[in-house]
Amino acid sequence: MKRDAAGRGGSQWLHEAARVGMALEISAPRNHFALREDNGAQAPVLLLAGGIGITPVYAMLHALEAQGRTFELHYWGRSLEQMLFAGQLGADSRVQLHVAAQGKAPRAAEVVAAAHADADVYACGPQSMLDELAALDASRRSGRIYMERFAAPVPVDASAAAGFEVVLARSGLRVPVGPEQSILEVLKERGMDVMYSCEQGVCGACEVTCLEGEPLHLDSVRTPQEHAQEKTIMICCSRSLGERLVLDL
Repeated sequence: MKRDAAGRGGSQWLHEAARVGMALEISAPRNHFALREDNGAQAPVLLLAGGIGITPVYAMLHALEAQGRTFELHYWGRSLEQMLFAGQLGADSRVQLHVAAQGKAPRAAEVVAAAHADADVYACGPQSMLDELAALDASRRSGRIYMERFAAPVPVDASAAAGFEVVLARSGLRVPVGPEQSILEVLKERGMDVMYSCEQGVCGACEVTCLEGEPLHLDSVRTPQEHAQEKTIMICCSRSLGERLVLDL
């Protein structure tokens, strides 16, 4: 893992404290960035990876190969030495490596704009790359660009809505959430054992079912349409558009 001094501390801890043979406790894996089937198994797929973003995309490539599906991968990096799996991918005609050290390369948004209109696009990489793709998807209104982020696209504004009440359906407990608080913060203050990890709305660990009320979704894990279909909310960042939310807790 590359050490990131500007990160949240995980990479620094691994470099400074982790030792060979040390046992590390980890959570069960969660996959909110899976290949979709609702566009049909024959729809072309465009994979986009920037830097370490190749990690989930590389797994997708192998899954698509196993399914016999048509795909193309574009992979951006600073140099071949810093690009994971470059050796394995370089000989594949379906893969294009864009190496900054070798000269000018197209931007991810340009690649998507030139792609087949029915293609499903999966992207993981730097903030600037994903922000451009999100803007392109919004202008096209295609809803076919799926992304996994390492950080929230914009700082979450906890005062985006007024205070509201959360009702915990299993116990009937009612708790107020102030304009400067998150649902997660309030529940933690009350000693509740709830799942969470990133606290930025990018990992999906804190997703819970919303039984009543209209959430204001501020995460970047699921689309608002997916939340509406699944009736869920990420309690680390999302809020309420009304005076009350009833959660399955």
